Amino acid sequence: MEKRNISDTILSSTHRVNNCSAEVSKVKKIIIIVVLVALFASVPKFTFELVRYFEESQIEELDVVEVEFDTYKDVLQFFEKIGYDLNQKEVPTVILKRFPRDMNQIRDVQLKKDLFVKVMLPIILRVNEELKQEREQIIKLSNDSQELKYYLAKYKAKTKQELLEKVDTIPVDIALAQAAIESAWGTSRFAIEANNIFGEWTFSPGNGVVPRERPEGEIYELARFKDLISSVRSYAYNLNVSPFYKEFRAIRAGRIKKPIEEGLLYYSQRREKYIQEIKIIIANNQLSKLREHKSSPIQIALITAMNIVQ
Repeated sequence: MEKRNISDTILSSTHRVNNCSAEVSKVKKIIIIVVLVALFASVPKFTFELVRYFEESQIEELDVVEVEFDTYKDVLQFFEKIGYDLNQKEVPTVILKRFPRDMNQIRDVQLKKDLFVKVMLPIILRVNEELKQEREQIIKLSNDSQELKYYLAKYKAKTKQELLEKVDTIPVDIALAQAAIESAWGTSRFAIEANNIFGEWTFSPGNGVVPRERPEGEIYELARFKDLISSVRSYAYNLNVSPFYKEFRAIRAGRIKKPIEEGLLYYSQRREKYIQEIKIIIANNQLSKLREHKSSPIQIALITAMNIVQ
């Protein structure tokens, strides 16, 4: 992704104006009124309240905007300002690089859960979109193409049919439930220190975070990721490639008729109890309703002092 600084700008989510997009496209000038509060480690806190007129050509639509905040209150305020509402099925593709370090200070359990879902949902949808694009590309490839050989190697598949069974999306509710379990709703040490949301291990000493309760003689560490989306990509690749989740993929492809959660039996040493916990998390938090949510691009029009990754 290309990183660039954009000065004199304001974020507004396209999902707030989606219903009138046809009319907006016909208008030469538009008014954007936004209050944006952004707090970053490298810059002071800025508050913007602007009423500006822009030529339509000055508005740029980005697939993704990546930001980070130090406190959960700033994240909540930011989501409020861009109109991010889980009751709306269009999700602004704002990707947080990491969870705020004070996530465990949120005393209201429901508030903590809602914030966790709001942070993770756009990331999961983004990764699923990447998988969809790969899958669509693979479908078009001839059996003797070099690009197909690349994908066969990447996903450790022997045939195009096996490859297509591997390159597919992860159900949103499954990913959210596992993320909640493995990261304690974004509050675990590994989630905060290493952006490790799914409890993935590494056996390369010094490349991860050593669990305090690791038995003597063991060398595994919890993998460290540069940002949250890297953790989600690794998790999706693991489910799509590892032989431990062959049944998960067969259920997803419709070859086996059973709840897809049951294909994750080997994700945890707790086995059946882990599967049951996934089902409980999904049911108690109504995560299945988020399966219909879709990513919505972000419109950039005049932003100040923010680093944006496109």
